[in-house]
Amino acid sequence: MTTFLAIAFGLSLSLILLGFWADRSAVRARINGANGMPILVALIVSFLGSLVVALIAGIFGGWATMGWILLLTIPYHVGLAAFLIWRLQSLATRIGEIARREQERWMKPKA
Repeated sequence: MTTFLAIAFGLSLSLILLGFWADRSAVRARINGANGMPILVALIVSFLGSLVVALIAGIFGGWATMGWILLLTIPYHVGLAAFLIWRLQSLATRIGEIARREQERWMKPKA
């Protein structure tokens, strides 16, 4: 059961980080339009997958295992989402500041 849960956790984290990296690449390339959709979809798919993992763990590992997985999956996803969105927001702020400085530099009249 431990191996199964470790693999499920690894897949969940990989999926969420893949969504984060997709959003991060869009922000760094200054592409408008993604607006956090990849990370949102990854979080939803990961959460639904966690429910399936909890059901399988309940069947094969006992209902107490299912309860613990359900109890811990919500703070895991909420905490990870909050942290990664905070990181994306700080990156977007830095990129925006750089873009603003570049625009000001190009808009200055030449003497």
